[in-house]
Amino acid sequence: MFNAMEKHNKVGFLCHYVFGNGSAQYVFLDVDNDGAASLNPSPGFSIAASAHVCASCNGMVLFSCNINGDNLLSFHVFDITVRQSVALPPLPHLTPRIIAPGLAFDGRHYQVVLVFSSSSHGEEEATTSTGTAGGHGGAGIIEMEIFSSETGKWRHHRTTIPLPPYLPKLSAAPLYSNGSIYWELGGYLLVYNIQSAHSELLQLPNHSLTWSWRSMTFGQCLWESKEGRIHYCYTDYQGIHTWALMNQQDHDYYSAYYTYDHQKFRWSLAHTVPHHILLSQTSRIFLRLDFSDWKPYYVSPYAYSEESQTLFLRLPGIFAAYNLRTRTLKEVCNYSFPGTNFYCCTFFPVVYNGRQGNAEVVGNIAGFGGETEAVVVRLPIADSLLCQRSKAKGS
Repeated sequence: MFNAMEKHNKVGFLCHYVFGNGSAQYVFLDVDNDGAASLNPSPGFSIAASAHVCASCNGMVLFSCNINGDNLLSFHVFDITVRQSVALPPLPHLTPRIIAPGLAFDGRHYQVVLVFSSSSHGEEEATTSTGTAGGHGGAGIIEMEIFSSETGKWRHHRTTIPLPPYLPKLSAAPLYSNGSIYWELGGYLLVYNIQSAHSELLQLPNHSLTWSWRSMTFGQCLWESKEGRIHYCYTDYQGIHTWALMNQQDHDYYSAYYTYDHQKFRWSLAHTVPHHILLSQTSRIFLRLDFSDWKPYYVSPYAYSEESQTLFLRLPGIFAAYNLRTRTLKEVCNYSFPGTNFYCCTFFPVVYNGRQGNAEVVGNIAGFGGETEAVVVRLPIADSLLCQRSKAKGS
């Protein structure tokens, strides 16, 4: 997941904490190669009305907000390094409900891509240059509104891909990798290439045509390995599973031993962590949480650090790092939540330039190989710890 453009870049998480009165706090956690994490208050800020974090890409964060209460969203791109926000111009025309926003930044210019659907009376099966994208029973065709910072304008883009019929609440942040944006979309992976404007819909490994308790997905995330391979991780009734999107080299290897449909079978299993293994190896944390009855949806994967083999997870009131090699769970931070609303705090993987000044570290967690006891970051933090100059001014 963590793939910095330069060696000076910091990687970590943007923590979005929403208060009961609708205000919000945005705090940054830096993550080292060994899995250690520290609180970086420098780019953090607080605002009176919460803005939704849509996507992040190479030091840029895309926010959406509805200030006037008229159901019209406005979009803002925030530069983490210089702590400046740019408001995008309004969309040229009203669009149906936006299904998935995305952000791509190459170091010079960025593009914001908003995915939505339009009604379609065409044939059930639509053909793309890479095969067929039909047979999903979608109620419309996927379309996009795309903003370019180079032109300063929005443009409309229509694909030939039908929308999948079932769109659950998205919990996976979009990923920009290899020149394309990737979204989880109703059991499929939607891929949009920035340069060629080519779109493709790939079936995810946990896709199911029939609903059952055991087929439900409770949390999911996407990340890119150092080799540029796309990984998809999710939680279900059995545990936490990670799959890698196969490339042509993988297909060549497996084809020597098996006969299979390359278009249908696109994923290889990377690793699985069963729930009973997670519980048995980390009993101290789970005993403190005092769960009388463990539920699969209590744990959601958010990111993976390839260097330290660390899977970052959110639990009720806790953000934690699970080391796949040692099977140990360490708290990165914890947060208070009213009642059962442990979704008041969400986490988004970010990469940003760390050369301009060093942030004051006010809390940290030791690496998995160290002897130091972890000092856990507690959210929300006092606003006095956030740089005054970094506080949002009307977003």
